[in-house]
Amino acid sequence: MLPSKKILSLPIISLKEGQQIGLVRNIVIDPKAKAVAALMVDPKGFFKEQRIIPYNRVVSIGENVITVSTENQAEKATNLPDILELLKEKTAIIGTKVITASGKTLGIIEEFYIDTENGMISSLDISGGKIEGLFKGKASLKADDILTIGSDVVVVVKDCEERLELFTKGINDNVKSMIQVASQKASRKSQDLNRFWKKNKDAETSEDFPDDTDKPIQPVSAEISTSVTDNFCEGQDEEATTNADKGPKDGLI
Repeated sequence: MLPSKKILSLPIISLKEGQQIGLVRNIVIDPKAKAVAALMVDPKGFFKEQRIIPYNRVVSIGENVITVSTENQAEKATNLPDILELLKEKTAIIGTKVITASGKTLGIIEEFYIDTENGMISSLDISGGKIEGLFKGKASLKADDILTIGSDVVVVVKDCEERLELFTKGINDNVKSMIQVASQKASRKSQDLNRFWKKNKDAETSEDFPDDTDKPIQPVSAEISTSVTDNFCEGQDEEATTNADKGPKDGLI
């Protein structure tokens, strides 16, 4: 299965001539067959005017290129009256609203997938709608549930909600709230553990390096202070006596 957007802009190669005919410009849908009817070739490619390749003339669609047998498989739309009628209908799938036969809106088609072997539409990706249950938003719908592909809406069977394949993206507010609460609890638990380990680390540091800054400063003993002062004064008196005995030097007053 290949998404339609992957096919767009793929180069088309003719096997006989080994030449690039052009690029896929658009996909022509047959709404009654629920399949791809043809590929529109970009006029900027090999041909200078718009050409159409009926899907039954495609040899293969790969990841990188589309192949056809010869370059003349691409023709003018006027030479293909059935395809021309489909072009006039301008049936588009992407961007079309999907409703059930019971009148419920499921959403908008975001993408559709193609079975490259036969061109049949295999499934639709729906987004932007509200689907009953815990989920809302994006889901995959099998083509077997499609009743009508119209120009305005795609109608599906009324009980197809039970068979929708829901994507994890699009969880509703209740589930989001549950996830958010669990995340907050995990965050608080992590913070508590961090505080616990930090507290233990600080306690170990205090034991290894005791802090003396909180101890009171002991006053200097009065006896020690008096002794130091007396010694200093005695030293000053002895120095003054020595200088007086020497007297002034010659030539100096």
